[in-house]
Amino acid sequence: MDLLQNIDPAHLPLIAVGCALLCAVVVVIGFLLQAVSSIFDVIAGLVEVAVEIAQGGPVAWCGCTLLLFGLLACAGFTFLYLNAPESCATNPTRFCQWFGFLP
Repeated sequence: MDLLQNIDPAHLPLIAVGCALLCAVVVVIGFLLQAVSSIFDVIAGLVEVAVEIAQGGPVAWCGCTLLLFGLLACAGFTFLYLNAPESCATNPTRFCQWFGFLP
């Protein structure tokens, strides 16, 4: 009880503000820790999926590999088809004749 008698009454509002700020900082730290934890959970989940696919063997991920190559081929063909009119005007090729880009 001797400690409370030595506190200057003029400092009581400062002590109250300090305690309130300390509580606010603790709440903010709690929210930040939840956000960081959820980000790490997402990253860990993606790593876990990649490891599961890698450990499945060639039979488990062969279809996925073929699908990715098919999507890559479709994207490349679309890229060529969209850029063909510009390219065929300067450099006519068989591709231009097949799809009718040459006059």
